[in-house]
Amino acid sequence: MTPSARLQAAKLLGRVIREGAFSNVLLNQLGSDQDARLVRRLVYGTLRHLPEIDHNLAEVSSRVLDEIDDAVLDLLRVGGYELLMGDGAPHAAVNEAVAATRSVAGQGAAGFANAILRKLTRGRAPLPTGVEGEALQLGVAPWILESLTGAWGSEEAREFLQASQQPAPLNARVRPGTDPGGGEAVAGIPDAYRVAEPAPGLEYMDPSSVAVGIAAGVLPGMVVADLAAAPGGKTLHLFDRMQGEGTLVALDYHERRARNARKRLRVAGVDIPWLIADARRPPLALAAFDRVLLDAPCTGLGTLRRRPEIRHRLRPDQPGQAGERQRQMISAALPLLKPDGLVVYSVCTVFSEETTQVVEGFAARPPDGLPGRSEGKGWLLAPHLTRTDGMFISLIGPGR
Repeated sequence: MTPSARLQAAKLLGRVIREGAFSNVLLNQLGSDQDARLVRRLVYGTLRHLPEIDHNLAEVSSRVLDEIDDAVLDLLRVGGYELLMGDGAPHAAVNEAVAATRSVAGQGAAGFANAILRKLTRGRAPLPTGVEGEALQLGVAPWILESLTGAWGSEEAREFLQASQQPAPLNARVRPGTDPGGGEAVAGIPDAYRVAEPAPGLEYMDPSSVAVGIAAGVLPGMVVADLAAAPGGKTLHLFDRMQGEGTLVALDYHERRARNARKRLRVAGVDIPWLIADARRPPLALAAFDRVLLDAPCTGLGTLRRRPEIRHRLRPDQPGQAGERQRQMISAALPLLKPDGLVVYSVCTVFSEETTQVVEGFAARPPDGLPGRSEGKGWLLAPHLTRTDGMFISLIGPGR
């Protein structure tokens, strides 16, 4: 690891923490050389363990963390991850972090960083007792741990969060007529593969997202709507399952996201109607659709392996607020169905406020034939259960 690579990792970390950037978007833009791989490891690792890193920095710093220059604090966090959770040589990690600090903030800041990081080489600070300490170790705010514990019990809550600390493998959906290129098929989810490296013709998406398209049970000739369609991966999957026969219309609230999704489908050779509209007020014909997919906007807690910063952005009131919007979307989707139609509700989160509580008041049931386990009136996939992202799926309506 060179000081320049460490400095790049710290700068990207700062953009994620303070500017709202998404780590996976920034890091996917890097190359594939050794420094790029190390930068990814440091940024993702620091974000996953940030609460415990900050706890240790606060224990050895003569200054409150909020009073430390942002660029210096980012370098201390990256260095702290390397020293406390990494597997490199401690002296090298300290020297390179100090050199990087000197290059951006001068000799005084470098001396401060040197003193802090050398104290960290002595080992981790003791954690608080109870929920606070356990949450620090698992990389989340205490309220997240308490919420999951209340829904699942303490053992499964820990299993989910521990599994969410691990990097996600490269996954893809294989389109009809495409060679998976030696990828490992994901058991129970047709067309989903774990692949070693990118290859032409693959649609990169987590197996849990592929499971949503399988659960929809669309057939050629059906009339189907996708109400929150961007970025378009699930929309394309529906088209493939319909074998290009029938009617598929996509809708999204955000014009830019819809435009990018439509471009994505056109590159794949698919051109379908796209509407810009709120899924709570879809401008679509009533009683006209065999299937309505509602992959609803959510807090995204199930995607922590890919976007670890989500844990640091969530507020305790957000799952409940999201759940209310999701119920409104389901209520708006149901009148679109034919008498034997179904709304396929999915969210890449595991908070009960957005999953079991949302579908409780509807005629809902879990899909059949997928890996994972039942969860209320729906089905749960999760990293500790299925080695996938967290995803809740429920079928709502009179159809079977």
